[in-house]
Amino acid sequence: MHFSRAAAVPFVAATAFVLVACSQSEGGTAEPGRGHPFGSVAPTAASSPSSPESSGAGSSLAELDPCSLLDVNDIEKYGPVRQPLPEQVGSARTCQWLPDRGNTAADMPTTFIILRENGGVRDLPDMGQGVQYQELDGREYGRVAGPSGCVIAIGVTDESRVDVQVTGVDASRACEMVDELARLVEPKVPHG
Repeated sequence: MHFSRAAAVPFVAATAFVLVACSQSEGGTAEPGRGHPFGSVAPTAASSPSSPESSGAGSSLAELDPCSLLDVNDIEKYGPVRQPLPEQVGSARTCQWLPDRGNTAADMPTTFIILRENGGVRDLPDMGQGVQYQELDGREYGRVAGPSGCVIAIGVTDESRVDVQVTGVDASRACEMVDELARLVEPKVPHG
């Protein structure tokens, strides 16, 4: 796989690929889990990228509800959250899961899904620790981290993407969360 970074900054999160196990009765080689390009463990076998689905019905972000990409249960394992809140922010359609703080002032994560139809993965802004790019299975990804958050951008077209973002906690924890959540979101994101 090919990485390029906007800045030579060490990667913050120690994450790993999910390996698909081979049974004893079937031959094969373990490969990284689909839809999760970033991790500290290199893939054990080269896989050929699959061809992206052709554009057409179901491949547009206009047809996608950002709140449908994650379930409250997916996020609650990181702490209590409120019901998803859809919002239009400029030209982006978003969904956010705010923490249910109760009586605590502790750092708690806020999770966002952001659908961007006017900016591709290469338009992802640097949050202070460089930008990583990678392609996996014919899809481009970008990842950025900053002092209190992390984002993985999942490419749809050169001009559109879906961002999975966590803020409100340190970059290492945010990136661990984003890695896991992006695995759940990616299969639901159309290829452009």
